Amino acid sequence: MEDRKFICPCDRHEQDIAETGHCICRLFVSSDYQPPQIGSPPEASEDSEWPPIIVYGASWCTDTMGTREYLNLHGVPYTFVDVDQEPGAAEKVQEWNSGQLSTPTLDIDGRIVTEPGHEELGKLLGIDNK
Repeated sequence: MEDRKFICPCDRHEQDIAETGHCICRLFVSSDYQPPQIGSPPEASEDSEWPPIIVYGASWCTDTMGTREYLNLHGVPYTFVDVDQEPGAAEKVQEWNSGQLSTPTLDIDGRIVTEPGHEELGKLLGIDNK
């Protein structure tokens, strides 16, 4: 556990892992931890009311998971690009975010939005968040 503080600023590794199976940063997990599975995005139709959306994120990032779940819940089609797997994706996100690998970063029909909350995302897409 000592090396963890040099990798991540999270100081609750032991407690979080014991309570949830993972620490808040999700860099450290219990041996039996299973990450949540996010369903596939809805299919875009030719007459879709939604703009083209690309979600740049990381599979371990809780904010990325939340954004994907929100879009799925509301039937919004999108393309997911994993910045840890797709060559050049991390560099693109860093270019848009002053060198920071901020996830999720969304490209909504050419408009770049960094780490939007559900309320902001709902306003951008015209989704009623009530």
